[in-house]
Amino acid sequence: MRDLLRAASARRMSLPEYEADFYATVETVDGLILKTERLQTFREPGSPSWEAFAAGRWDEALRIAAQPNPELAQFFARLGGRGSGLHRLRIVELPLTPYLIWELNFLRFRAEAGERIRVLDAGAVSEFEQAHGRIPELMVAGGETVYDVRYDETGLPVGADKVVEPGVVEGCRSLILALFDQAEPFDSFFRREVDGRTPSTAHL
Repeated sequence: MRDLLRAASARRMSLPEYEADFYATVETVDGLILKTERLQTFREPGSPSWEAFAAGRWDEALRIAAQPNPELAQFFARLGGRGSGLHRLRIVELPLTPYLIWELNFLRFRAEAGERIRVLDAGAVSEFEQAHGRIPELMVAGGETVYDVRYDETGLPVGADKVVEPGVVEGCRSLILALFDQAEPFDSFFRREVDGRTPSTAHL
């Protein structure tokens, strides 16, 4: 994927520009919305659950994550009604980082709200990454657009590069779908590797 993106013509966007453009695009997209997550730690200021986790308030982080989010459920229902839906491929390295223990707990409630999530062990992509570079953090909106999301060295999102070249979009989409097919359903991975664990037990 990085090979495809490196050769593409992209429009660089700030974080507010990317977020506005993405949400406008997905409201009209005709096709699956695909997301890849490869980094093992992110920073998510502005997320009350993440902020509680980062401050060491684990029970509070879980309580906040579990709060009903009708707006999110409506968003997923709207996408599902158009035959698109958000499909997240979460690539993980074991043992899980403290951040991933939080994120996977958080994602459990997004899955209940309607997000389609699968989890892939990083070992399954090691040869691919040796040949082509680390799998990027992407949002692919149908067959129209790829957003190559950019992060700073601390894992804070700073913007995205937008690519609309059909061959690049289709190439990224096909690769993600192939990996998605290899990945494990979220529920079974969560029960085996995450359920009952806390960030303080990471790496144990």
